[in-house]
Amino acid sequence: MEPSPVSDSASPAQSARFAGVVAVIPAYNEEIAIGSVVLKTRQYVCHVIVVDDGSKDRTAEVATLAGAEVIRLEENTGKAYALLLGLKKAREQNCSAAVMLDADGQHHASDIPRLVSPVLNGSADLVIGSRNLGGRKAIPPYLSNTNGNADPLSKGPAEFHSTDPASTIRALGVHALALLDLLPTGDQFAPMMITLFSRHNLAIREIPIVPQYDLSTAAEDGDVLPCYRGNKIAVVVPAYNEELLIGDTLAGIPDFVTRVYVVNDCSKDRTREVIDYYASQDPSIVAIHHEKNCGVGAAIVTGYKRALEDGMDVVAVMAGDNQMDPAFLPDLIDPIIDRKCDYTMGNRLVNPVYRKGMSKWRFFGNTILTMLTKIASGYWQMMDPQNGYTAISKRALERINLDDIYPRYGYCNDILVKLNVLSFRVINVPHPSRYGREKSGIKYSTYIVKLSRLLLHDFLWRLKMKYIVLNFHPLVFFYIFGAVLSVCGVIGGIFSLFHKFVEHGQLFVPALLSLIAFGLGIQCIFFAMFFDMQQERGTNGWYA
Repeated sequence: MEPSPVSDSASPAQSARFAGVVAVIPAYNEEIAIGSVVLKTRQYVCHVIVVDDGSKDRTAEVATLAGAEVIRLEENTGKAYALLLGLKKAREQNCSAAVMLDADGQHHASDIPRLVSPVLNGSADLVIGSRNLGGRKAIPPYLSNTNGNADPLSKGPAEFHSTDPASTIRALGVHALALLDLLPTGDQFAPMMITLFSRHNLAIREIPIVPQYDLSTAAEDGDVLPCYRGNKIAVVVPAYNEELLIGDTLAGIPDFVTRVYVVNDCSKDRTREVIDYYASQDPSIVAIHHEKNCGVGAAIVTGYKRALEDGMDVVAVMAGDNQMDPAFLPDLIDPIIDRKCDYTMGNRLVNPVYRKGMSKWRFFGNTILTMLTKIASGYWQMMDPQNGYTAISKRALERINLDDIYPRYGYCNDILVKLNVLSFRVINVPHPSRYGREKSGIKYSTYIVKLSRLLLHDFLWRLKMKYIVLNFHPLVFFYIFGAVLSVCGVIGGIFSLFHKFVEHGQLFVPALLSLIAFGLGIQCIFFAMFFDMQQERGTNGWYA
C-alpha cells in the first residue's frame, strides 16, 4: 500500500489509510462504543490495537469483531499503564507513527489525518489535539491598557506549555516512542509526556480539535450550532462591576454551549466594554445591558427569557466573578437531559474539602439559610441553596412565572419554592468552591434577616398553592394548629412567670398547661414537616 499524502490539511478523501500508522485505544467496560470507535479509526490507520484493561463486559470481543488486535489484561491497572503497553506494542511493530485516543467515542476519528501528518512529514514528534485552541478560550484577553508593551520573550530553550495538557488524543513519532520507558504510569502520564519530550528537545505542536458532541442542530441561517447530547445548552451570566473577572468567566465556558447570555446589570465600571468586546469576537456570546440596576435575580430572569425565545433546551447560570468551575457544567446538565430532574444546583457544603476557602462566618450563614430554605421550599434533601451554580430545563422555565421571581439576592431560594409548588424534582450536584479575586456582595448580618422575611412569605404561599389551591393535604392544619399552640404555649409560659413572680400566685397549673400547649404545638409542626418530606419523596406531578 502506498503512503497517502502527509500534508497538514489531509482529509479522509485524500488519505484513506495512512501506511505505517497504528492506533492505540485503552478500554475499560466500553462494549457499547468500542466497536464504532474501532471501525471509524480503521478508516485512517493501517492497524488498531485495543488494550482491554480488565473489562467485565464484552469490550474485548466487540473490539476483535470490529477488526482490532486486542491485548487483554486480567485486572484493571489504569489507563496510563494500558496506553504504555499498547504504545510499546506499536513500537515493536516498527510503526512510523502511533495515535492514542479514547474508547468512549469522545474523539473524532476524522482528526487522525491532521494529527499524524506533522509526524509523518517530520515537523513534529508529538502532536496534541487541544480542546482549548479554538472556541472561546482562543479569544485574546481584553486589555484595559491598549498602550501597554509586551514583555520580551525569554532567550534560550523553554519547556513547551500545552493549552490542553490533559488531552488524550495524540500522535507520536518514532523518536517519541523510543522514550516511552521513561514515562510514569500514574495520573501524571499525559502532562509528564510533554515535559519529558520537551526536555529531550523533541518537536511538539498542538492542533485544535472539538470533542464528539452532537452537532446536529442547524441555525436558521444554515450554520450548525454546537449542542451537548443533542440538546441546545445556554448559560446565563449575570454581571455587576466585574470588569476584572468577566473575561476569564466567558473564556472558560465550554464550547459545547450553544448560547451565552451575558447580562450587564448597569455596572459602574468597564464591565459593559469587556462584554461587548467578547460578544464581538464570538457570535454565540449575546450581550444584554440593563439601563438601571435591577438585581442579580432580575438579570438572570432576563437571560432566562431570552433563552426561551431562542429555543434553548437547558439553561445554566454561572456568576460573572469566575467562581464557578466550568468543568462541572456537564454534571449539572446530565441529570436534566436524562430526565432525572428539572433543576440542578451546586452543593459546596457536602464535604469539608469542597468548601475549602469558605470563611466560618459564611459557612454559618449558609447553614442557617439552608435550614430555613428547606422549610420554606419543601425540598428537604436540598443543600447549599445560596449556590448560584444551577441548571434548569426548558419545560420548568415555561411553567414557572418568571416575572414573579425575587429580583435580588434570594432569587435562588425563591425559585425553589416556585418549582416545588409545581412538583419539579431538584438534584444536588457536589462540586468544590473556587474562591479567588471575587468579593461577595452579601452581608449576612442583614441578608439573613431580609431573606427570612422572604422565605416566610414564600412558605405561606407554598402551603396555600400546593396544599389548598392545586391539591389538598391535611398537613396545612398541622402547621396551623402547631403554630397557634406553640405561640399560646410561649405566651402562657410568660404569663405563668409573671403570675408567679409579680402577682405571687401559683406556678404549677398555668406553667403545666403552657408546657402541654407548647409541646402539642411542636409535635403538630413535626408531623407537618414529616408529611411534607413524604410529599418530596413520593411521585411528583411531572413524573407520574
